[in-house]
Amino acid sequence: MRAPDRKTARQLLGAEGERRAADALLAAGYEIVARNARADRGELDLICRDGDAWVFVEVRTRRGDRYGTGLESVTPAKQSRLLRAARAWMMR
Repeated sequence: MRAPDRKTARQLLGAEGERRAADALLAAGYEIVARNARADRGELDLICRDGDAWVFVEVRTRRGDRYGTGLESVTPAKQSRLLRAARAWMMR
């Protein structure tokens, strides 16, 4: 028998950040189309619509900026993976 799935503190923090981001986007009028969508070996945290535009949101939740900001943590390699995943998701 398998032990129940337990989330780490880091996973719980990430889930809370994604919930807050989704709430803010909904309040701003965005439509949330998908959450944690898998595509081309990548994950897209939030996929939204803003009128005719598709919006792919990468959520970077941090407790502080001691190790840099969330924006600074999205490296060119991460940007490339996100773009590849977004393109694959759109092709579906």
